[in-house]
Amino acid sequence: MKKLIRHRSALRGFTLIEVLVVIGIMGILMLVSYPSILNVMATRDLENTTRQIQTYLQQTKLQAVSTRIVHRVRFFRVDDSFWAYDMERLQVDGTWIKAGNAPRKTIPNLLNVTITFPAAGDDHIAIFSPLGTFPQFAINQNSITLQNPKLDRPGQMDERVLSIFMGGSIQYAKRVST
Repeated sequence: MKKLIRHRSALRGFTLIEVLVVIGIMGILMLVSYPSILNVMATRDLENTTRQIQTYLQQTKLQAVSTRIVHRVRFFRVDDSFWAYDMERLQVDGTWIKAGNAPRKTIPNLLNVTITFPAAGDDHIAIFSPLGTFPQFAINQNSITLQNPKLDRPGQMDERVLSIFMGGSIQYAKRVST
């Protein structure tokens, strides 16, 4: 009877070597997957920022249609460090003021930003008419491109492009940087 009790107590738990082997395998798996996790996080940041800008442009367009007042999104540099953008509406006297409750948004400075919207001084603007159209349409002057340098590898889709067309539609595209 005593032999059975000793034998059962010897089978309980794990040895130190077994625990170290399992921890080692888990460490190797985490080390191998870490770059992939960073890539996913960088892609998600790029996607989220681009979708946020797209939503803001669409809200501006809808605001112009619902109020029957010309609205615009003004992109500008803050202290030469990062980009910000605001929604503005046209006053009767021809001046622009910040539109109602629209918050100022920023683009993280870790992203490379290329804006080809028409310029007004140092600012770039996307104007929407009360019909929801983009009246200042010009060839190659209607997009904003965001690129994440962390994703800059051959064949990697590291750019997101928002293009506005004359009718006011906004196209979202992914592409490989050149």
